[in-house]
Amino acid sequence: MKGTRKRGSKFVDAQKKKALSKRQRAAAVIIIAVTMLITYALIALAATPARYNIEAGDVSPATITAPREIVDKVSTEEAVAKAKAAVSPVYRIDESVTASVEQGISGFFDSLDNVAQFLKKEYVKAGVEAGGEQSEIEKNYDASKIEWEKFITPEMKSRIRIVTGDLLMPDSAIFAIAAKDSGFISSLKGNILGVTAISLDGGIIQQRLQAEKDGIKREIANMYSDPDLQYIAFYPVGKYLQANMLYDAEATNAAMEEAAQSVQQVKYKANQTVVTEGEVVSKAQLEVLKEIGIVGTDEDKTLYVGMFLFTATAFILYAMYLLQFEGDTAAETRKLMMLCTIIIVTVAIAVPLARLDSRLIPAYFGSMLACVLVSRRSAVALSVLLSFLAAALCSPQSGLMSVTALRTLLIACAGSLASVFSLYRPGYRASLIYSGLVAGAAGAALAVVCDMTGASWVSTDAVLIDCAFALGSGLLGGVLAIGTQPLWEAAFKVSTPAKLVELSDPNHPLLKRLIVEAPGTYYHSVLTANLAEAGADAVGADALLCRVGAYYHDIGKLKDPGFFKENQKNGNPHDTMDPRESAKIITQHLTYGAELAKKYKLPREVQKIITQHHGDATVPYFFHRAKEAGLPTEDPVFWYKGTKPSTKESAVVMLADCVEAAVKSLDDQGIENIKDMVSSIIRIKYNEGQLDDCPLGRKELNALAKAFTGVYEGAFHERIKYPQQEATDA
Repeated sequence: MKGTRKRGSKFVDAQKKKALSKRQRAAAVIIIAVTMLITYALIALAATPARYNIEAGDVSPATITAPREIVDKVSTEEAVAKAKAAVSPVYRIDESVTASVEQGISGFFDSLDNVAQFLKKEYVKAGVEAGGEQSEIEKNYDASKIEWEKFITPEMKSRIRIVTGDLLMPDSAIFAIAAKDSGFISSLKGNILGVTAISLDGGIIQQRLQAEKDGIKREIANMYSDPDLQYIAFYPVGKYLQANMLYDAEATNAAMEEAAQSVQQVKYKANQTVVTEGEVVSKAQLEVLKEIGIVGTDEDKTLYVGMFLFTATAFILYAMYLLQFEGDTAAETRKLMMLCTIIIVTVAIAVPLARLDSRLIPAYFGSMLACVLVSRRSAVALSVLLSFLAAALCSPQSGLMSVTALRTLLIACAGSLASVFSLYRPGYRASLIYSGLVAGAAGAALAVVCDMTGASWVSTDAVLIDCAFALGSGLLGGVLAIGTQPLWEAAFKVSTPAKLVELSDPNHPLLKRLIVEAPGTYYHSVLTANLAEAGADAVGADALLCRVGAYYHDIGKLKDPGFFKENQKNGNPHDTMDPRESAKIITQHLTYGAELAKKYKLPREVQKIITQHHGDATVPYFFHRAKEAGLPTEDPVFWYKGTKPSTKESAVVMLADCVEAAVKSLDDQGIENIKDMVSSIIRIKYNEGQLDDCPLGRKELNALAKAFTGVYEGAFHERIKYPQQEATDA
């Protein structure tokens, strides 16, 4: 038996300790440190005050004129750069490339004609050797009516591939060209040369080469419906077509220099105004002022040092909290990266908003996202961090201990926490608006408190404006969370309820394929989903994730649906197959399922269910068949290549899958028999060690068995016959 049973009463704690390995702890610290540096850079950007020592972007403290004629070097260089950028690259058509392309394509089709002649010769020769008359064979020769699949030998195929230069030419393409005569090949050659000539005559630059090839490929597809003819027709194009418009660097540089020479220098005349009082100083003006010699002062570094120490302290405390109380989150790089990205994005949004008005607080947005994408507990800690960062953003002028900073901290913290606690259905988009409104209301309430306790006289208008800002911030946070949630789901492959609901739609391409190509598997998946959902509710797992995971757990069977029992109608092909080959086909549905899941970008949690729903157990039926046949059973082909379930959801789907298949095989599907079968399946998987890596204990497994049995009790209940039924039965 592969796998051993090793479970303990402190299983979950052991898992958490294992998750916090030294390597993962170091990775978490590095990620948080990088996030802190990026956040500090953004805060420093927002904290940079307007200086009156005349830096670029500053307001000039006075009107300054040029004492002499001075060249505005920056503006002149920008004008020169703009003039050069406006010059289009110069290309020239290289006729030798055109000729080479046409020669290569012609040569390929000439080789195809040689192939046709060679096959005709070989066919006539074979006919003569079989006793036929050469003249009669040549007279009746019709390439389209010959079964080339039987006639062409492997040696002929190799020779054809060498002659044509296409060493990877598929057999079907060889048979297709064999069935054509010289006239067709000549026509095909003319068509392809004609299509290619149109592109070459118009000129092809290197950047457009692939697009031209794709266009020719589409035209070929329109001309020929046979995929093999499409392959033959496009092969020489893909191989020989080149860019025949070559970049002329010398001519382009000459044109750019000519454009640069035509640019007039930007100059300030003597006594001409460079910048007026109250005007924002541009970079070009700053360089002119430096040329004049009136700019130059040291910057005050204390503000940036203080901001750095504040930001570093906040992040150190946040990192300590994560490592000590949320080790599972810190150990999972994807979740930690998600939290850190939320911090950066929230601060990046807050920077321009802080310049507009410090009462606009996007911290609510970050808190709601963390609650939806990670967990409510993670969102609480993140809310506190974002509130402190919001206070830092609004206080570069007044200071971190100012009334403005403390006020912002309180309002941001109250609103953020309220948004987390009020998000009663995380992931459902409508609840985000409600959460945003609750956050805004909490912020407004704190704003009123701050206004009433911070001054002896309160302006009603000021209070209303503060409340409007708080409510607007909350609503903005909810709208931003809704609008960006699909982006976060796609970027981090998060299985939010909204995403899972979308995946449960039978119109999803994979589910539609199951319905059409493997209806038995689809029906099995639906029944498994019903069991998994009931089981998830019983053990506190994510019921929606279990249902969706069950829908997709067997998508790998789309590769060879006829080899799986539920899709078989006319016999079982495994009856005449080697057990090892049968086991190989069965186990491969995990690998193919994982490939399909990645191709269709299913969430990571769903992908995990797909790869773990058989664990690393044996394929019992074929394992025992091999054993009875005396075959070596230690062959790894008899074991699934998956991993043991590592989450409650994966384990629930595994057991639901096994139970559904096992109950269906019962001759007597009485409730007692089903109950015994369910208990037996769970006990076997437990004893095999397949549940060692998931957080399910004995108590939860018992609850799971009851939930599975309850589903069947509801499905197989007795019905009262109607009178017409009794009459019919009689």
